[in-house]
Amino acid sequence: MRNLFKITAIFTTIVMFILMIAGSLVTTTGSGLGCGNEWPLCNGQLIPEYAVATMIEYTHRLITAFAGLLVLAFSIWAWIRYRRNREVKILAIMSIAFIVIESLLGASAVIWPQSAEALALHFGLSLIAFTGVFLLSMFVIQKDRSDHFIKGAVTGKFKWLAWFTLLFTYCDIYLGAYVRHKGASLACTSFPACYGNTLIPKLSGTTGIHFAHRFAALVLFVLIIWIMVSAIKQYKETRRDIYYASIIAVALTIAQIFSGIFVVMSRLNVFATLSHSAFITALFATLSYICVQTLKGKRR
Repeated sequence: MRNLFKITAIFTTIVMFILMIAGSLVTTTGSGLGCGNEWPLCNGQLIPEYAVATMIEYTHRLITAFAGLLVLAFSIWAWIRYRRNREVKILAIMSIAFIVIESLLGASAVIWPQSAEALALHFGLSLIAFTGVFLLSMFVIQKDRSDHFIKGAVTGKFKWLAWFTLLFTYCDIYLGAYVRHKGASLACTSFPACYGNTLIPKLSGTTGIHFAHRFAALVLFVLIIWIMVSAIKQYKETRRDIYYASIIAVALTIAQIFSGIFVVMSRLNVFATLSHSAFITALFATLSYICVQTLKGKRR
């Protein structure tokens, strides 16, 4: 039964990750209205006729429904299994609540036209839903091994650094989603210059939005490097969880930067765009894991 529970945790996380990519595919291919302005029906049908945009949007809806049921079942199972654990209860509520909220927001985006700001928020809420499931799964997987890698608490300074970086990351992710929905992805057409030999363009319109996202990504890279260096210096032996997670975070950040460059240089290649979404999803989840882990350990 224990192994089945862990398998369920991993499977639920994978399905939620696929949901994130499916949502990105809908946006990238402009398939948001592939089912028209109808929900839950698709072009007036329960099972619509084939068309590329329709199938992309319809598949996304099916994955969302399946993921919602799976998250509900997994969260309730975790709550029952660890009914006295506060962390599990918070993460279970978080997972269920945000997948419901993002689903409703997605439905409203189909029925009623939404602004770029609202559409960007949809990705942000989906990200929180995925992160809740990921963190709950990590708790399940590591529950019996926590004593092996948590041998002390972290300093207050490191804790503040981790949580500030997480908040900054979320803001940058929202800005990135806003860039996409605002049609500003190619406002800068080269790298590292914005266009031609212009490194810093006029900060107005879509160009300003795009450049702000680039600058925020640079700041984020510095923050995550800072986290990794601090973890290596202070917690290599006492907090192996944070030590390894910080290294993974840097690797994901580098991959995210290169995928972002690829998005621009390939002129919005679908693979590049989906990779960009995948890496930032994994990065945010990893940083969230680090933040949660900073709350654990004996007081120093």
